[in-house]
Amino acid sequence: MSHVAIRFSFSLALAAMLLSGGEALARPNYFATFTSIYGLTEGEDLYACGVCHRRWEGTGARNPFGTAVEQQLYLGKTITDAILDVEAADTDGDGTSNVDELTVEGTLPGYSCANYTLVINPPPFFQSIITPGVPSCLEPKDILVDPTTATVIAQVNEINTATVEIRNNGTDDPITVSSFGLLAGAHVSLSVTGPATPIVIPVGASATLEVQFAPTSVVLAGATLRISSDDPDEADVDITLTGLSFVKNLAPAADRAACYDETRRRFERYSQTHLKEWARCHLAELKGTACDTGRRDLKIAQAAEKLRDFVGGARDRKCNGNGVTANRLDLPLSCGAPCESIAVTTISKWADCLICRQEAATQSALEASMGSSPPDLPANVLGAQEHRCNLKVVKGMQNAVRRIQKAVDQCRLANVTAAVPVDCDATLAAGIAQEAAKLDAVLDRCSSTSGMLGCRFEPMPTPQCLSTAAESIAKDLAGAVFDTAD
Repeated sequence: MSHVAIRFSFSLALAAMLLSGGEALARPNYFATFTSIYGLTEGEDLYACGVCHRRWEGTGARNPFGTAVEQQLYLGKTITDAILDVEAADTDGDGTSNVDELTVEGTLPGYSCANYTLVINPPPFFQSIITPGVPSCLEPKDILVDPTTATVIAQVNEINTATVEIRNNGTDDPITVSSFGLLAGAHVSLSVTGPATPIVIPVGASATLEVQFAPTSVVLAGATLRISSDDPDEADVDITLTGLSFVKNLAPAADRAACYDETRRRFERYSQTHLKEWARCHLAELKGTACDTGRRDLKIAQAAEKLRDFVGGARDRKCNGNGVTANRLDLPLSCGAPCESIAVTTISKWADCLICRQEAATQSALEASMGSSPPDLPANVLGAQEHRCNLKVVKGMQNAVRRIQKAVDQCRLANVTAAVPVDCDATLAAGIAQEAAKLDAVLDRCSSTSGMLGCRFEPMPTPQCLSTAAESIAKDLAGAVFDTAD
């Protein structure tokens, strides 16, 4: 199921939850419902968003227990029913049901010793609440290698690298890596470098190896990296390495410029829709009213469909339709943070990359301007004056991102065919400064900011944090299109 389909299903579930509660203006509070069901109070180990989320403080990806509850919400169940209906399951596979972990054992139903490394920013007592009867999943001496597989893509006659981290994941003793290297049969284009052995790694520390891929022809190269240590139950750890090379064959500058121009115009429209619809939804929640999630997700889905149609799809006339492939456009092979998992091997994959990058941009924009990011809605409700103020801040953020993004896009587009490309950052500095000043001045005109969240209301705020975020977001969106155009 695509991200769009998932979000649309979730919006229907959320709408059903709001209506089933009998109050159209009710704000769903998953955490409050969960803690109420199990009688959890502040100060208890399981009184934490990390029971459902991978990040202990909440927001973002869910762990297996949170995912199981989320799947029930997709079916249109209420929050209470979704939680109760997964009680009998053992979502972490440790042999104890979810309900017993929560009510009898006081442990996490989403983690076991097999997957506890998924957690992000765990508390000091985390190990003691992973699995019933297990004080700690950590061994006195334990090696952890990340990643366990690595793929490196490089142009012929160039070098690209990847890193492999060796971490001492034990509790008591140092780990000694006696050797590392590629096993017999490794392709000659792959090599590994690192510290001289033996490498002694203290508890909690790590060492880094570098995998190099230096192809001299088009090749699919393979190798196995073996790391040997004194870990008592993992003396040898094997990592699968893959190298993929390609030959660059650029399209003419005019054809590349036409493809870039069409793509940046379509992406700018999608960007505006995505941020506008999520901002509208968040602003409704800040007012204490339920967001029309169905309308939001439909608008975003339609905008995404149009972007994909014109960029790599049936109505693509300037890129695929004109013979400009991802390789001939010299697109970066990786989509870039936080969408590195998308390999930009085709124009249609480029569209997927742009949509993913926009999701991250919207999260950053709303986090800076109101202290919450999709898909998690705001936790605060504002008074009338404060809501009007936050509305102005969000609108200001939208306008600043849109204008800076468009200016950077146009500058970098001109550089594709320019005899002497210009420095876009220097050329646009004055205009960006004007947009920044407008955005940073919005809060100064507010009569009240009580209860507002966002970067200006953090414990140690930076006065220019809103404009800094807007500039960074806009340039990142432009970079998603023009990473190789200058």
